[in-house]
Amino acid sequence: MTKIDKLKEKFLRKPRDIKFSEVRTLLEHSGFKNTRTKGSHFFFTDGVKRIVIPSHNNKVKKVYIEEIIKILDMEE
Repeated sequence: MTKIDKLKEKFLRKPRDIKFSEVRTLLEHSGFKNTRTKGSHFFFTDGVKRIVIPSHNNKVKKVYIEEIIKILDMEE
């Protein structure tokens, strides 16, 4: 099992909060690029879809984890 597979499984458990670095890794592996940063808000796009992820204290809240799961079609 690869690091990305383990990370996807962690996302599917929908933890209360997750590290921003893990979010960035998963999004970049899925073809998204950080196109802009304004304060604590990071804008990612793959050319079609766009998602804004706020990061406070290097944590991302559960609501954004759920949004990432939907955007990446990871739902079971």
